[in-house]
Amino acid sequence: MKNGKGVYGFFLVAIGILFSLQSLGLIGDFWSFSWPLILLFVSIGFHLGFFLSGARSQHAGLLVPGGILLVLSMLFMFEEMTGWNFSGNTWPIYLFAVAFGLFELWLFGGREVGLLIPIFILTGLGFVFLVQNLLTFNILSFWPLVLIIVGLFLIFGRSGNSSKDL
Repeated sequence: MKNGKGVYGFFLVAIGILFSLQSLGLIGDFWSFSWPLILLFVSIGFHLGFFLSGARSQHAGLLVPGGILLVLSMLFMFEEMTGWNFSGNTWPIYLFAVAFGLFELWLFGGREVGLLIPIFILTGLGFVFLVQNLLTFNILSFWPLVLIIVGLFLIFGRSGNSSKDL
């Protein structure tokens, strides 16, 4: 068995047996609790692929889908256990999932500063929307204040140059 094909083969056989037992009525609703676990196992597969290949930065791209699926599998397990009653409030975690996958790429892939921009944007938006879902007033009505603060910082903030900008 080369390259882990056997592991995936056994996994597919096991899933097939479980679905067959469900269709025969021998076990209950297997799919409702198993599909988030499938995503979790796929995520673990991506992570194992990266770390077993020597954790080289050129293979760090495996961590992006691995990180995204890891966060989403945890979210979907929670949603399945609660009957999707909180999905209207937990949807910003989708943004966190992408930010986490990119963060893993940044962390293990050479720490390119450019990756931090989408990571911070997605994390910030996810945080704003998550907080908005928990508060009773509209936090998004404060966005003009953020523009004013950023503008004032650009006008009066210290520049990195020692010479005058004028």
